[in-house]
Amino acid sequence: MAEVVRAEEVKKVAVSTDSNSNLMAALAWLFAPISSLVFILVDSYKKDKFIQFWAWESLAYSVAAFVISVVLSTVTLGLASCLIGPAFLVLWVLGAYKAYQGETWKLPYIGDWAEQQADKTVAGSKKE
Repeated sequence: MAEVVRAEEVKKVAVSTDSNSNLMAALAWLFAPISSLVFILVDSYKKDKFIQFWAWESLAYSVAAFVISVVLSTVTLGLASCLIGPAFLVLWVLGAYKAYQGETWKLPYIGDWAEQQADKTVAGSKKE
């Protein structure tokens, strides 16, 4: 089993072992988008790539979920809310859980973008 390499190690994505970082990353999901913005904007969190990744991913997810919900509910006169609402809820809880566990879980499209934004934020905070 020593040959098994975790996907996070191959992609060089931040993996946290700090319980404070895990909690902050989970809070970024639980109270998104407000908490996500707080973690993105507050200087003391800008140096932690793990928190930044989760903050950017939860922000993008919450905005995308809102837009998709509004559009589909408008088109289907509210019927889509019954179907996509629970799916969005499951993804929201799963995101918070994965963040709290210290794992990096990338959503399609959003995850790669969030990683790029986290890299930029961390690099920008090191210049200051």
